[in-house]
Amino acid sequence: MKATRPYRMTARADAAAETGRRILAAASELFLTQDYEDVTLQAVADRAEVTLQTVLRRFSSKEGLVSEVAEVMGPRIARARAVTTPGDVAEAVRNLVGSYEEMGLMNWRMLRQEHRIPVLRELLVGARAMHRAWVEEAFAPLLPRRGAERERRVLRLFAADDFYQWKLFRIDLALSRAETERLIQDPVAALVKEGT
Repeated sequence: MKATRPYRMTARADAAAETGRRILAAASELFLTQDYEDVTLQAVADRAEVTLQTVLRRFSSKEGLVSEVAEVMGPRIARARAVTTPGDVAEAVRNLVGSYEEMGLMNWRMLRQEHRIPVLRELLVGARAMHRAWVEEAFAPLLPRRGAERERRVLRLFAADDFYQWKLFRIDLALSRAETERLIQDPVAALVKEGT
């Protein structure tokens, strides 16, 4: 009897982990396509084919669930944006726009609601910090090493390739992805040339 107990415990742990993955996948799908306020824990449970109680037991609240979804999505976003050649403006913009293509509409929904929903505000503060770190890494060889000029250049690059640029070109003006990449790349390239 004792020999089977570790197997049962492992099977339970595997089943629990799989349930958690299904809940996070269901929540991710819903948050990608709907406003935070419109996503209910019951809808997440239904999509994951578990009970509402299971969702609550695993994540405690909607805020806890969205925070866990962000933890899962963060590394995925970072991988999508990763630049293999720091200083390659075309590659950096192409990867960034690709990330916006995948997550842009969700970002816009979050931005529209952040002033009302503290957990979204907290996530967006982290997202802005992540974007700044990406700017510093992607354009590292093209930036001044330190000082006020570096800070000014980082902030200008942050603005030049920020999500709002993508939204303006892709959503508001309905331009193609290729045209959007060109329109973001041009000012970014001009900014990095200022220091050369």
